[in-house]
Amino acid sequence: MFDFIDGVPLHPLFLHAPIVLIPVTALLTLAFLVPRWRWALRWPLAVLAVLAAGGTYATVKSGEELKANLELGGEIAAAIDVHQTWGDRLLYASIVLAVLAVIAAIVATRTAGTASTVVAVLLAISGVTAAWITYETGDRGSRAVWCATGLAAGETDSLEECLRT
Repeated sequence: MFDFIDGVPLHPLFLHAPIVLIPVTALLTLAFLVPRWRWALRWPLAVLAVLAAGGTYATVKSGEELKANLELGGEIAAAIDVHQTWGDRLLYASIVLAVLAVIAAIVATRTAGTASTVVAVLLAISGVTAAWITYETGDRGSRAVWCATGLAAGETDSLEECLRT
């Protein structure tokens, strides 16, 4: 289900969901810190966070399928393993973000007191963390792909050096 469509791997298609949705959600979590904006942002933020978690799940699963279909070894396999580890972290972070966003929406609907502020702060921390993990995951994945491509094209002298920089 998460492998290919018309011969095209789904992972490079699905990965756009978390790359776009998680940073946008993170920005909304920061806006959610403003008490007078919470009422208007509560449900759009929750829906966006749940969509981001769903997109991250599809991305992780399609990445696992792609990795299973590729026969990789050496430094590239190690780089893909690191990318996969960060992808798993991103899945967990996006789930935490979605759960906190739904809790924040419920709390903001029922109260405007200290509980709402505490949840908003936790949500903002979760959003910024998820955005950072998104960056790290994408960076490691793109290096694994483009360093190998550069080496094959003769544009990079050393795969190890490319993966480190």
